[in-house]
Amino acid sequence: MPRRLVVLVSIALLAAGLGSAAFVAQAGNTSRGSTARQFVGYRMGIDPLDGGDSRRSIVRGSGRKFALIGRDTVFTLCDGTDRAIVTFSDGTAAGSALVSGNFVIRCTNNGSTIRLKVRYDVLSRNIIRETLTTQSGDPVDKIIFHRVSARG
Repeated sequence: MPRRLVVLVSIALLAAGLGSAAFVAQAGNTSRGSTARQFVGYRMGIDPLDGGDSRRSIVRGSGRKFALIGRDTVFTLCDGTDRAIVTFSDGTAAGSALVSGNFVIRCTNNGSTIRLKVRYDVLSRNIIRETLTTQSGDPVDKIIFHRVSARG
């Protein structure tokens, strides 16, 4: 069921014109390695900066890469709208962390794109912390995410 949820969410985003075909292709490529199990799944959290509901879906792609797609109910960097989507497709495991220098927020309300760095640290079996920084390393935000589903 969790894999189906990832695929269904990806298809829904594609239908809305917000996703990419490559992301759906990656959804079926999950690995059962220990690193993948730490990160793969659907997660929910509350952004402490604006109180927004944040959701992330992480899947394992080819070549030991991870992909992410997500949404928030408030995107402060998009003028406070909920009209945006976050993605990356080049995440790599670095010890007990998942990192990407291409965390992209696409604001659909005004057409702008914001590129950040992200790091996901495993805090416990089902809890990770998202740390966002600018490309130069300045802090942007930290959100705690709880896994609500994962491929077993």
